[in-house]
Amino acid sequence: MENFWREIYGKEVQHNGKAHWIKNQYQQNSSMEWSQVCEKDVAKALRTTLNWKVPGREQIANFWLKQLTATHKHIAALFNELIEEDQIPEWLTVEVTCLIKKKREY
Repeated sequence: MENFWREIYGKEVQHNGKAHWIKNQYQQNSSMEWSQVCEKDVAKALRTTLNWKVPGREQIANFWLKQLTATHKHIAALFNELIEEDQIPEWLTVEVTCLIKKKREY
């Protein structure tokens, strides 16, 4: 199992910024303008998450992110800062996969 996932996640891949589909998408959506992320956007996005899934690097379960609404304006501000600076930190693009053995049903 480790070898299988290592082949998928273990190799560094570089994004092809000149891919034809990127140019096509830009042409189709060229009039799209940037609007800042707000508290309501954060709350709306969080509503679609499952409460007790394995948390991300911050180790905070979605349940708490949903309930602690005072943090939503700060989360929105952080997203805006990341987007406006156009520099996404590497830690934000790295994912951790947790393998969970499931029971076989016959």
